[in-house]
Amino acid sequence: MSKRVFLNLEQQIEILRQYEKGKSARKLAELFYCGRTQINKIIKEKDLILKEYEDFKFCGVKRMRHEKYVDINEALLEWFKTVRAKKIPVSRPMIQHKTKELADALGIENFSASNGWLDRFRIRNNITFRSLCGESADVDPGLCEDWQESLPLLLAGYDDKDIFNMDETALFFRTLPNKSMIQKSEEIRGGKIPKERVTIFFCVSSAGEKEKPLVIWRCQSPRCFKGKDLNRLGVSWYANKKAWMTSSIFEE
Repeated sequence: MSKRVFLNLEQQIEILRQYEKGKSARKLAELFYCGRTQINKIIKEKDLILKEYEDFKFCGVKRMRHEKYVDINEALLEWFKTVRAKKIPVSRPMIQHKTKELADALGIENFSASNGWLDRFRIRNNITFRSLCGESADVDPGLCEDWQESLPLLLAGYDDKDIFNMDETALFFRTLPNKSMIQKSEEIRGGKIPKERVTIFFCVSSAGEKEKPLVIWRCQSPRCFKGKDLNRLGVSWYANKKAWMTSSIFEE
């Protein structure tokens, strides 16, 4: 398998020129010592790459106009590398917010971290958006179809106010997002996933009546609640060693 390599803007433009002359993606991959997938990605993003090249290829007044943004690019890239080195996921809004902060700190006025500018920054520095870990589970469609037929029969004769739906979810409240902007040369790995969680239950009637959420954690009186009245939390608070629902809690 060919290793992904860094290709700067000039090299990407040369790849597009050679492709227009009839060279295949396989041949270009051999010439630039990279994979065909990387070549095909460059070809797919042709319009964006050409626009980026147009923005930076001219000298004189046009060059001077863009030169003040070089500091932003360098500072933002340094921040990006530092954050990713700590395995912290980075999203598009995070980059745009940080860019605005850097522009203000550098005294650059009227700078807009628009989607177009961010796309050019991403291509310029070989940054993409990938999943770091995890996979989604599929729901068996057959189970849904069975319940669509049987549920109305079970609920027949009940008023909407007497029909409730309750569901639980595990909230890993220290966990970061599992997708991030990363440099294409970076190995796709996330940091260690914190396992600390609470279990939350939500319950609502068909008439729209909402029950107070039920929250279960390992401690009945955490330090952060010291001096606080648990009855004023807005939730029903329970605890057990594994922060799971138990038969006794459910019955209560």
